[in-house]
Amino acid sequence: MNQFFYFFILLFCTNCALSQKAMNERTGKIENLVKEAFLANPTMTNDIHSLIVYEKNNNLYTEYFNGFSADSLNNLKSITKSMLGLLVGIAMDQGYIKNLQQPVINFFDECELSEKSLADKKNITIEQLLLMQAGIAWNNRALIKDDWWFHESPHCFLLDEFPMDTLPGTKFSYNSAVAHLLSGVLSRATGQSTLSFANENLFEPLQITNVAWGQDRAGEYYGNSELYLKPEDLLKIGQMLLNDGSYNGQQIIAKEWIKKMTGKAQEATALMNYGYLWMTSKDDSPFFYFAGGSGGQHLFIVPEKDLIVITTGHWDNARSTVEIMQLAVSVINQL
Repeated sequence: MNQFFYFFILLFCTNCALSQKAMNERTGKIENLVKEAFLANPTMTNDIHSLIVYEKNNNLYTEYFNGFSADSLNNLKSITKSMLGLLVGIAMDQGYIKNLQQPVINFFDECELSEKSLADKKNITIEQLLLMQAGIAWNNRALIKDDWWFHESPHCFLLDEFPMDTLPGTKFSYNSAVAHLLSGVLSRATGQSTLSFANENLFEPLQITNVAWGQDRAGEYYGNSELYLKPEDLLKIGQMLLNDGSYNGQQIIAKEWIKKMTGKAQEATALMNYGYLWMTSKDDSPFFYFAGGSGGQHLFIVPEKDLIVITTGHWDNARSTVEIMQLAVSVINQL
């Protein structure tokens, strides 16, 4: 009996040592990729704030740069859009939003729209906002694109003043104003502010307590940007998604919503597809989906590898956005 016990302990310790050696090798591989990326892109050295790599719930690599630490909040920029995509799924599951084909203008009774705006936008649905297929012009009207940010009533301004450039549901067009409209839909459907709903149904169940979120001049929380979280809290969101929407035994987001969120992806650019405010890789080698924001904010989920990669960066300077993303993708491909 004692011999069997000692043999079991020896076997267990041997396996632990081999496992630790394998982890150390993978950590070393990440360290080399970081060094190579910094040599190839010197400006990125000054722009990156964090890199976190988790595999099978093991911390392979966590590093903070340029004065940032585990306690530092980062403006996640357009990752905010993806968080809104999660919140819409929760609101659907709780019955606040009945279906994704509901017309968006039905939620904005306070807005006095012209006959033309009403005719143009009456058929825009919630799903089209999620897919960036609303048909509302964006890039070709730079002046009006900026004006909505400072307007006294941004949602009404967006609905009444922004022109259409395509029919709703016919074309992908990345549009930050559309994501902000979705925040207005969420708050009106739930009867809570977007932040209050997020705290109650997403952040608090994940034990995320340090949150900041910018508001427009009407007091509405931005749907497109200005959500601040710590990178390690982004990791909790990633772990929940990798676990089919469950965290610490609590189902936070329906597994079916995660599938729909990524499975609805359409071709958006040469580099990515776009689903319900989440982006996906172009191929399956391996397939991953991710939230991304200007300045190097990324949350990558790689189900096949049970892998999460997080980066944050200088949100006021977009110069290293692509390089930081390339570093994250190289980590995914090399592990």
